[in-house]
Amino acid sequence: MKKLLFISSLILILSGCQSQKKMISLDRQTDAVTLKKGQTVEIAFTTNASLGYWWTLANKDEITVVDSVGNRYERTAPEGMVGAASLRYWKFEAKKKGVETLHFVYARENVEETTIKTRDVVVTVK
Repeated sequence: MKKLLFISSLILILSGCQSQKKMISLDRQTDAVTLKKGQTVEIAFTTNASLGYWWTLANKDEITVVDSVGNRYERTAPEGMVGAASLRYWKFEAKKKGVETLHFVYARENVEETTIKTRDVVVTVK
């Protein structure tokens, strides 16, 4: 019985440690990350959608080392407050070894001349 309890506890601990290794989060100031194949990274951006500006991945058709597996928008201001900054997250999964630069642009959608910020994130997959 003690042996079964020990093995069950060990499995739970190891599975918890493994799930923590799978996801890495980058804040708005970090612009480089190293991943293992299969790991995911979520990159945070400050945005203000009420002004019509969005972060987009400008080189999405050129990336091969990672795949975009989603993005989400998180309101940080109280409900009904207009003009406040929020957070947008992009999530990528490491597919093969190599180095990739993700080039993000903060601009009005489909209007290149409105770019007011850019951000490059270098992803190394080992």
